[in-house]
Amino acid sequence: MKLTGMWQTRAIAISFAVAAALRGGSDVRAVAAVVDRYRIPIFAEVVVEKDIVFGKAVNASGKEEVLHLDVYTPEGDTDRRRSAILFIHGGGFRPGQDKRQKYIVMMATEFARRGYVAVSPDYRVRANRDDDRIGTLRDAVEDCRGALAWMREHAAEQGIDRDRIAVGGGSAGGMIATSLVGLENAATADRKTPGLFALVNLWGSPAADMRLCTLDAHYPPSIIIHGTADTTVPFERSEQFAADLEAAGVERVLVPIPNAPHTPSKEMPEIVERAAVFVHDHLPAAASD
Repeated sequence: MKLTGMWQTRAIAISFAVAAALRGGSDVRAVAAVVDRYRIPIFAEVVVEKDIVFGKAVNASGKEEVLHLDVYTPEGDTDRRRSAILFIHGGGFRPGQDKRQKYIVMMATEFARRGYVAVSPDYRVRANRDDDRIGTLRDAVEDCRGALAWMREHAAEQGIDRDRIAVGGGSAGGMIATSLVGLENAATADRKTPGLFALVNLWGSPAADMRLCTLDAHYPPSIIIHGTADTTVPFERSEQFAADLEAAGVERVLVPIPNAPHTPSKEMPEIVERAAVFVHDHLPAAASD
C-alpha cells in the first residue's frame, strides 16, 4: 500500500516546505497556518503525559483496578481547541499488552505530530476471555467510554475540542472501537450533541455477534485497514463489516493490504498516512468562539 501520484507529490512538497520554514526559525503556528494541519506532520516533537488515572473498575476476579491513560500532545502548539483521537490497543483481550503497544504508540505519536491530542487508555482484560466473550467486550467498551468521558471532562485542561473527537483501535482495540463509536453516537444523538466523527479500524473488525451497537445513520464514517493474509482476524470479517456499513448507509473505506499478516508492521508508515488523510478529510468544522 503506497502513496502515489497526486498525494505523494503533495506530501513531499509540503514536507519540504515545513522543514524549510522550521529551519528558518518560523513559528510552528505560522507554519501550521500555511499547510494542512491534521493531514501531515507539522510538529517536530511530542509531549507524552503518562499514567493519568481516569477511573476505577472491578475486574472479572472481583478486584478493583485503577485505569490509566497516556496523553500525547504536539510540543509548542498554542492552539487550545484541538481535534483529538482515542487510540485503543489490542492484545486479544488478554493480559500482556497495554496502552504502550508499539503500533499504538506510533499512531498516537504520529497523530500528535499532525496537531491532534491523542489519548491511549488501558482497559480491563481477562486471562480466560473465552469464558464470557461478550462480558469481556462489555468491560473493555465500558472502560474506553470512561476514557472518552475523561477527554470531554478535561477538554479545557488538555486543549481538546470536545466536539471533534475520533476513535481508532487495532485488533481487539478495533473490535472495542467498533462498538464504542456506535454506542456513543446513539447516546449523543439522543442528547442532540455532536458525536464521534470518524472510526479508524485496524485489522479489528468483529464478527456480527460481537457488536454491541446498531449500525445506522448515526454511525460515523469509517476506514477499515486490514491485511488480506491475516490468520488471527480473518480479512473476510472486514469485508462483511464494510458491507454491513454500506447496507446501513454509512460512509466507509476498506483498505486491503495484499498478502499482509495481522499487525503488518512493515506497512505502518503507509497505514498512518491513509488513516490520517481519512480522519482529516472528515473533520467537522470547528465551532466559532
